Parts: sequence; C-alpha cells; structure tokens
Amino acid sequence: MQDLRKAFWDIMCELAQKDKDIIVITGDLGYSFYETYAKKYPFINAGCAEQSMVGIASGMARMGKKPYVYSGSIFLIARAYEQVRDDVAYNNTNVKLIGTGASGFLGFTHNLMGTENEEDLLKNLPLKRFYPKSKQELKKALLTKKGAYIRL
Repeated sequence: MQDLRKAFWDIMCELAQKDKDIIVITGDLGYSFYETYAKKYPFINAGCAEQSMVGIASGMARMGKKPYVYSGSIFLIARAYEQVRDDVAYNNTNVKLIGTGASGFLGFTHNLMGTENEEDLLKNLPLKRFYPKSKQELKKALLTKKGAYIRL
C-alpha cells in the first residue's frame, strides 16, 4: 500500500493556498512532512490531546472553518471516540479526521488490539469513511463537504 502522508501534506498546501478557512491540527506527529505547510498556513500542534483536538476542530467547523485533524488512528479514534461520535458524527460538523499508522504494527500502545480496527469503532456512526489508495483518491476524500474519517 502506498504511503500517502507526504501526498496529504502536498495536497493540504495546495488546498490551503486557495482556501483561508482551512486549518490543520496535529497530535504531535507528522515531523519531516508538515514543515512546509506549517510555515505558510494555519497550523496547530496540540500535542497528545486528541480529545481536545477533535472538540476544538468541531467548534471551529461550527464557526465556518475547515479543520483537518491529523493523528495516529488509535489515538484519534479510540482515545477521542466520544468527541468523534458526539461532536463530529452526530452534529454533522465538517471536520476531517486523518488517521495514520493503522496499516502497520507500531507496538501494543499504538494499535487497536487483536482483530479490532478503527472501522469497528466507526461502523455505527453517521460518518463517511475513506481508505484511499492513491493521491487522487486522497484528494477526493479531503474535498468531501461533510465530516469524514480518512485513513492514510
């Protein structure tokens, strides 16, 4: 499977250049990928605070901003599940949740256990889910008009 992390940041630079309402919030990861974006466009490195990131992004979306929350899948979905469910999915806010690292084993603290994956947690929520395999599919997912989960 193609690593789409660099493609994500390249696309975000392209989109943010045209749309001043876009902002990226990261959970203390993405180093060596996000530096170009962070120098030019709205960017928050919130540290290990996924629940807060999702809540803040939802508030921003309700104010007309277009937040993209970038973090490890396990932390973004499992740790912030209540905020993903209530603030993004049930309130239909335009927040894009970008999950990384779900396709490889990064240790027990960085993966869902056993056969679980983020789909198990998200399948009953009214939230679009994308699993892009190319830069073109990723760009299409990033441009969706509603809240979504996008796995890189």
